[in-house]
Amino acid sequence: MSMSLPRAGRRAEPDSVARQDAHRLAALARDCGATGVRRRCLILRLSCLPADLTRPHHLRLAGEALDPMLLADRAQRFLLPNNDIAVVWRGTAEALLAASQNAVRAMLSDTDPAIPGPDRLWRVLDLPEDADTLRALAIASLSDPTAAAGASPGVPLDPAALAALEAALAHADVARFARRRAVCTREADGAFRLAWELRTLALDELCAELAPGRDARAEPWLYRRLARTLDRRLLALLAATGELRAAGPFGLELAVGSVLSAEFLRFDAALPHGLRGQVTLGLEPADMFADLPAFVFARDFARARGYRLLLRAAAGTLLPVLPAARLGMDLAELPWSEGTMALPTDLLDEAAERLVLVGADSAEAVAWGRANGIRLFEGRAAPPARAGTGRALALALR
Repeated sequence: MSMSLPRAGRRAEPDSVARQDAHRLAALARDCGATGVRRRCLILRLSCLPADLTRPHHLRLAGEALDPMLLADRAQRFLLPNNDIAVVWRGTAEALLAASQNAVRAMLSDTDPAIPGPDRLWRVLDLPEDADTLRALAIASLSDPTAAAGASPGVPLDPAALAALEAALAHADVARFARRRAVCTREADGAFRLAWELRTLALDELCAELAPGRDARAEPWLYRRLARTLDRRLLALLAATGELRAAGPFGLELAVGSVLSAEFLRFDAALPHGLRGQVTLGLEPADMFADLPAFVFARDFARARGYRLLLRAAAGTLLPVLPAARLGMDLAELPWSEGTMALPTDLLDEAAERLVLVGADSAEAVAWGRANGIRLFEGRAAPPARAGTGRALALALR
């Protein structure tokens, strides 16, 4: 194989860096799917090659074969944990694409015929149409056997690791991990209008960079502490000068303790008058009942300041036990699943006006929600009809 001749250059990427790239690629695919931003992506499937053809110098030469693509507009290269390489760019770049494909053919020209040919080793995707496919490939690379060798993914956080992560967060630019999801109202004509944007930090991507190989959710009590730390960083980010001036209605997912924090008070003081009554705070049932007096105080304080309150992740079986109205909550999330369709009609009739159907990624979910009187949806099958979903992100991508 001609690419077996080593030359000076980039070495194979460390596992932690490759995992970061996989998370970044998955996030880019998701954001393009949500905002409609157009991109093209070439994936070189080196994971299809035998192990003796994916040594570091092979990977380096394969990466060099894709170097022409880096001349395309807004080009980005992603080196994935399973050795696949992706390049994403904007616009047409047919000559550069042909040059890279010819270089791959040249590398494989003297290999065993049984080895997959170049036409099977690369795939060109168009975004946003193929956004789900690209995101699935990026996520799959994280669990590929070639990515797991020598690594220990999924190790729970321990107190020392949490302390190190919190120290890193104190100096990290968390704005890179800020994400937005649209919650939309279904109108009578079938179109979706943006109701608010859910502002979050991408926990998996953040941990992949700052605590690689750690599962932040595996230890519930440490995760709760980490969640409060992330809440404080997100509130500080939003309270920064100018961040809220151009904001429309939005939502935050917060711990009860975060609503009572000094960071929330600073955020509240920075909130423009026009956004009073336009911010939704989502609270977890388990967190609410872990300290009921704190929840009642936080709820009453937030309502007095004009915030709407949302009961998060209220699975259908919880709705009769935790009715949002009796808890003093304005809204409740209902995660979509096959079991959701079996909920009693009388329960839905009573709760529909307060429900947000989350995970509405299919036409079936939207049709079911609409048939049962639900008007608020979050998911890929419920995009806003006009610019709004991740608008700032969409402008940045363009």
